[in-house]
Amino acid sequence: KPKPEPVASPFLEKTSSSQAKAEVYEMKPFAPSSLPLSRKPSETELIELKSASIIEGSIDEGKETKEETRWKEMKLHVDDLPGILARLSKIKLTALVVSTTSAGFALAPGPFDWSCFLLTSVGTGLASCAANSINQFFEVPFDSNMNRTKNRPLVRGQISPLLAVSFATCCAVPGVALLTWGVNPLTGALGLFNIFLYTCCYTPLKRISIANTWVGAVVGAIPPVMGWTAATGSLDAGACLLGGILYSWQFPHFNALSWGLREDYSRGGYCMMSV
Repeated sequence: KPKPEPVASPFLEKTSSSQAKAEVYEMKPFAPSSLPLSRKPSETELIELKSASIIEGSIDEGKETKEETRWKEMKLHVDDLPGILARLSKIKLTALVVSTTSAGFALAPGPFDWSCFLLTSVGTGLASCAANSINQFFEVPFDSNMNRTKNRPLVRGQISPLLAVSFATCCAVPGVALLTWGVNPLTGALGLFNIFLYTCCYTPLKRISIANTWVGAVVGAIPPVMGWTAATGSLDAGACLLGGILYSWQFPHFNALSWGLREDYSRGGYCMMSV
């Protein structure tokens, strides 16, 4: 058992505390040589170590960024070309255009002609690939400012502009020819008009006025009309009804998508209703 401590008087407690304070005040600081070798580093030393590591890290990062931003020649491999051309032609959007054309062909009255259906689908797909490629050719400086489009082939320099225009020409000429002589002249004229409307009217209008959405909706409404005219050879009330349905659908569809992309559209300088 510990020994009981003697009870001290208040006077002794005061004197002992005053003596202790005097001893503390009289203590001299230890000399650096008297410190043990296993001492902990001070706060200033820790700050110096951290700052040195930060400087080294920033130097390494500067070297990495210099390596990343250094100009490197992009070599085009033949194996990568199909994927690059698919992204240049917006293959998913092209598939949607072909599906709406097929729906218009299937809903049209009259017998279902498989050869005419295949020619219509292939011609419409080629025309859509040409229009999308020309659209990307015109919008390279604006696509580079948007997160959604900054990895497109022309922006990254994976292919040359000459190759993109050549690919668009090789798609547009046979596509319009198939629709004109393989199907009928009315469908071919609609395909050619849609390429012109998308590349020469809708694309530049996106940087001028929000009316571009109304023009772009016409571009999206023409493919089912082309399917109808391919099956019937005439532009009647059924074709106009299908086009009107798809024209009306594109406004809630596009406005809902563009609302989530309004920051991107603002950086690119596009005049959208969401911006």
